Amino acid sequence: MATNTITITGKLSNVAAADAERLAIYILNCNRILAQGPVLADGSYRVNLSRAAAAAPSAYAIQLAVAPAASADHLQHLPDVQKVALSRKDLTAAEKEFRVPSEVTVSDTVLKLWWNWCRQYCVSGTVTGPDGCAAPGANVTVYSVSYTAQGYTKVPRATVTTAPNGTFTACFEWCTCGICFGCWPCWPIWWRCWPWWWEFDLLHVIEAIEKVPSLPGGGPVESVVNNAVNLARPDASSLVRGEGFLAARRENNGPDAQRTAYIKSKFANAQLRAIFPWWWWCCDNPNIVFSVSQGGNVILNENPAINTRWCFADGGSVTLVGNQQTSTVCNPSCPPESGFVWTNVGNVDVSDINQGYAEFPGTAGTDDQDLPFGGNLDLYGQFAATSNVAYYQVIGGEWTGNPARGGTPPTPGTGSPIALTLQHTVYIYDKNGNFVGSPIVVMGPFNQGGLTNLYATPQARQTGPTPPTLQPFPAVPAGGSVYWDKQGLMLSGSSATLVGGLIGAVDLTVLGYDTTLALVTLTPDDPLTLTVDNTGLSTVTMSPVIPYKQDGTVAKQAGTGNCPAYDIGPGGYVQIPVTVSDSNGHLFEYYVNAEWGVGNQSVVSPPGVRGYVSNPLVTGSDPNYAQKSWIGGSEVMTFTPPADTDCCYEFLLRTGKRVTDGYTFPSLSDGPFQIISLKNSA
Repeated sequence: MATNTITITGKLSNVAAADAERLAIYILNCNRILAQGPVLADGSYRVNLSRAAAAAPSAYAIQLAVAPAASADHLQHLPDVQKVALSRKDLTAAEKEFRVPSEVTVSDTVLKLWWNWCRQYCVSGTVTGPDGCAAPGANVTVYSVSYTAQGYTKVPRATVTTAPNGTFTACFEWCTCGICFGCWPCWPIWWRCWPWWWEFDLLHVIEAIEKVPSLPGGGPVESVVNNAVNLARPDASSLVRGEGFLAARRENNGPDAQRTAYIKSKFANAQLRAIFPWWWWCCDNPNIVFSVSQGGNVILNENPAINTRWCFADGGSVTLVGNQQTSTVCNPSCPPESGFVWTNVGNVDVSDINQGYAEFPGTAGTDDQDLPFGGNLDLYGQFAATSNVAYYQVIGGEWTGNPARGGTPPTPGTGSPIALTLQHTVYIYDKNGNFVGSPIVVMGPFNQGGLTNLYATPQARQTGPTPPTLQPFPAVPAGGSVYWDKQGLMLSGSSATLVGGLIGAVDLTVLGYDTTLALVTLTPDDPLTLTVDNTGLSTVTMSPVIPYKQDGTVAKQAGTGNCPAYDIGPGGYVQIPVTVSDSNGHLFEYYVNAEWGVGNQSVVSPPGVRGYVSNPLVTGSDPNYAQKSWIGGSEVMTFTPPADTDCCYEFLLRTGKRVTDGYTFPSLSDGPFQIISLKNSA
């Protein structure tokens, strides 16, 4: 039975391996590419062609062409492209595979001609996580970017895997614009479109040409521009980035429809077009962006509209920072002289945790301070190098009450082993540095020798016996190497598990055991105290908005429905009663945002943004910074709309809880809102 695709196979003759790997096979119908595929080092190729495309009616023959791998968009401009006609009848008769009947030959002379314009372009770099540590085993794809009247397009050029230190080098075949004429978006009618960031440079050149009393004609254009116009060509890469004539920059550095229309009106002059040096904007280097995936997660996907590296130089270097899902390999924290120490919770150093609350460095005096913990937590610690600990338990002892508000700590030595699945990603490379894989290794919990909820250290897990219920450590090639992510991670998971509920406080200590499960004395082993709050705000309400005239009388309603209307007249205003409170005292910020028309908005001020420190609503003794508490309460906010602005107004209450997972700061979310129509014109 015939398949939906036809596999076209064949071989190039008398082509060296180094040249063959730089070539590609294209299946053409006139200048339209139906399919394409790489040529292997031995000259062989396999290209999958859609059977429907092969059978589609056309006055043109189907041809096989061999050309540089980077020339797909510009085959019609490339000299001496080798082509072989393929019989449409024989193609469609093939059930699965069609063997090209004769070998295709590409002469050394043609190859030398092509390689004058096509070269191996390489870019190197490093992939890190937000923590600044290396991201090994990540797949980095580099794309070339083009800009046309229809917008941005990006084409994948090469994909490589990062080394243990996060570094990579990606190379691909690149053909310069000298053969493609594709450096200007609307070629050949180049004066029809361009990227907006070119416009200041375009205007500078246009203005320089127009300063000449009469537009010169005749002679080489470059000579005329240099001599008659007295304008020197800047570096092409600077022009492509919109930085060719820095003195021509304007304050309005963004898209501007009027500016674009003005340039188009200038280019309507055929005499100016004849002398305008459009080729100055042609660059031999590609415009590039990147995407990075790791362990099935996309950790970076650059947007060509804002992230393109225009005309990026061959051999250049980049640093790519992945998102929070990035798995990294960091050097462990400094080990203690003896025993065990807790080092950090996420990115919060233990020294910045006070009475169970996080104090990120630099947040003193802001609303981002005195943060309880919530969500999933990563708890890090270090054993002394001489401790001989192979296995450990994390013991949780719950507080009675809040550590900052007179709570009572647990009795030392009490508590229960905590059970949270702990796992690491390990990055395995062979002896030659080739990436093998990144399996996930479960460290615990497991039960053994009468002990419950044990966890293995990385060394014990890799070299020791496999703990009960866990899978064996992945195989490592002879002479290969293993790299662990999140070194020092002792426990990871829901903060609610630590306190046995949504809110509470806990002291965490560690019990260590050697390979025989004998208890190892750990001194010091000071407890890690964490205050945990996974509850929401207690009250977030907005009562009906009340409209008033300037004299303080309630305005009459002029319309009903989902968007009631009121005539408040000149100087009128509205009052917005709100209640925002948190009985646990962990309120972060809140405010009411007024929005109207298209893109108009303003924080209702006074009071503006209410915050734990910046502008708290004070009711009695609240807030109480000694107890790290702000409960909040009720108030009435007043908003006066802009004069003579009859419009629909939306009043949106935004609120936030003061809590962190060790990585993120508190944030605001949308709450209740009301929409009313106000008329305040005379």
